Amino acid sequence: MNTYDDLEKLKKLLDEGAITQDEYEREKARLLSVHYSVHHAGWDVGIDEKSVVALMQASQFFSSFIAPLVIWLLFRKKSLLVDEAGKSILNFELSYLIYSLGLCLTCVGIFLIPVVAILMTVFIIIAIIKAINGEVWTYPLSIPFLK
Repeated sequence: MNTYDDLEKLKKLLDEGAITQDEYEREKARLLSVHYSVHHAGWDVGIDEKSVVALMQASQFFSSFIAPLVIWLLFRKKSLLVDEAGKSILNFELSYLIYSLGLCLTCVGIFLIPVVAILMTVFIIIAIIKAINGEVWTYPLSIPFLK
């Protein structure tokens, strides 16, 4: 049985209502993680793709979306893992920028900005850990601008 057959069965289960959207996404990511194997050949930076993704995740602490964007643009065609992680990071950063701007427009929302900042920090740390394990993590409440 190949991955495409498994994905087709999984989609059928979702369409029939046997599984939730979250379960579908989790299983899809697990099935596709087989294709996200670590490659050393062809990388001209001296580190494997899991390390590049972890670096992209960690660079958010220093430059928000700029460093992950640059890394993603440089390496997205060399690795499916880097491509998926880069899209996830950019969706996360854009979504939370929109949420933060929306909160700033309300009087009560101004007091929630620190909560959003703490959540973002926790989510980035989780994403770094997932990247080290070779997984792509979709950030909670991210709007999928890039698919």
